[in-house]
Amino acid sequence: MKKYIEPIIHIAIWTLGCFLILRNVNTIGDFRKESGPFWIPVLFGTLMNLTIFYLTAFVLVPKFLRQKKIKTLIVLLVGGFIGINFFESLIDYHFLVPHFSTESESLSSFFFYNSSIGFFILLFALTYALIKYWVKNETLKRVLLEEKLTTEMAFLKSQINPHFLFNTLNGFYAKSLKHNVPELADGIAKLAELMRYMVYETNADKVILEKEIHHLKKFIEVYQLRIAEEDDVLINFSITGAIQTVKISPMLLIPFVENAIKHGIDPKATSIIDISLELVKNKLSFKVTNTIHQASFGLSDESSGFGLDNLKKRLSILYPDKYTLETKEDRGNFISLLILQLD
Repeated sequence: MKKYIEPIIHIAIWTLGCFLILRNVNTIGDFRKESGPFWIPVLFGTLMNLTIFYLTAFVLVPKFLRQKKIKTLIVLLVGGFIGINFFESLIDYHFLVPHFSTESESLSSFFFYNSSIGFFILLFALTYALIKYWVKNETLKRVLLEEKLTTEMAFLKSQINPHFLFNTLNGFYAKSLKHNVPELADGIAKLAELMRYMVYETNADKVILEKEIHHLKKFIEVYQLRIAEEDDVLINFSITGAIQTVKISPMLLIPFVENAIKHGIDPKATSIIDISLELVKNKLSFKVTNTIHQASFGLSDESSGFGLDNLKKRLSILYPDKYTLETKEDRGNFISLLILQLD
């Protein structure tokens, strides 16, 4: 359904409802038309019902159901329902009905009447919100499945047999040791470990955060093999928190570092990349800061990583309403900050 169709349907339904009520106003209450704009109480009641419906269907249910906070949702629904109907009853009793109707009812009667109508509005709003939530989840699952299948097919088409690849690397590793080139052997070993993780261990939906960080460090170490000793390039990485206790979707953090290396390294100038990861009560804060250079001397292959645009798509599917992602330039530095609520 196109985005503009849903609002049009809502406007049409509520407008029709108001029209039918106003047209038959004499049958639902003894309003004195000669006393003034008798439609004001009707529109006020409609406004309160609109508040109940849209507060329930578009604010409370989507937010707290997605966060699995069912008890909080129930308390807010009940509290909001009672509060809105009590407020409506007070206005009806003290201000509206005495001026526009010959009826004389108690405050409790108004509350009972308004609550009866509001209850059906609430049920309709809950039904609407739950159906919409289910449809949205099913759509996201289908999109995620299609993207996963597309990725797997692309990988299979371009895949070199991993066993052949790892056997070749092992052969290079043995030869480098035989010819007494320990630096090359160390680099080959790190590259093999990095590739093993990417090929075999990222198929799971979640991995231990500690393992993802270990992979991220290996990625940095492999890149640092390309940096000459005389180059003024510094990569700092600080970690705070119990990273052994939580899980994260694999390959989620590497695009930040990959982007920083790609755009923040210039062997001809001082290049600094600061990476900090902090975990507090399952809330992950991951910040990457790199110097900005006019030319890029880091990872130049556009297909070398997911990219920040693709990362945003993954986050919206895997962690809806559980993350914030900010990027900005500040005094010659590019800063990326991801705040993510992990399960």
